[in-house]
Amino acid sequence: MLAPLFLAVVTNMSGAVDMTEDEYRLYCGYLDAIEKPEVQKIAAGPKRDKAIAAKAKVKPAVLTAAVDKGGKYGATCDEIGKKVEADAKASLDAALPGRIAVFKLDYSDPSHVVALVSWLGLDKKKVVEEASAIAFALATDAKITKTIAIRAVDPSAPDKEADSAMWWEAKISHAQAARIDKTKIPDYAATRYIHLFDGCKSSIENGCK
Repeated sequence: MLAPLFLAVVTNMSGAVDMTEDEYRLYCGYLDAIEKPEVQKIAAGPKRDKAIAAKAKVKPAVLTAAVDKGGKYGATCDEIGKKVEADAKASLDAALPGRIAVFKLDYSDPSHVVALVSWLGLDKKKVVEEASAIAFALATDAKITKTIAIRAVDPSAPDKEADSAMWWEAKISHAQAARIDKTKIPDYAATRYIHLFDGCKSSIENGCK
């Protein structure tokens, strides 16, 4: 029964949030559903759980698991989103110390969470390696993310948000980013991992192979 699980939540804000994008979407959808008058008319229990699961087009057990897991990390979607954002920011700072210029996790739409990252490039030859490292970090520590948009900028540019400052940019889905093996980035970034990115644009010669 979902309602008792939710009411008995003990929020655990220590440690990284281990929720997939589907689990986050279902949890947020559940929290939204139980506030609706038509759902509140149904007594808490299997009948209500089944109705919510049917609307979400999943089996009740799948929804139950998502709600149970989500409740461990936060009582609201915003709480979880902020925790994931903090986890991801720490991971990015560890991957590229002092070079993350912009990072934002947009979780306003739980069905499509977007991570935006801009970092200061140092070596044009290593842009794809660094992009792969960023994608790996977010795939690992921001699993609720659906789309990752990343951009390398010229560290000497006066306005690092200007189009002229761009060295390289692209998007990658969480599913594709999860295919990156951190230990193989130096060997495979320019030959294999580059093909996991979409919409690549670059001012660097052969930056988008």
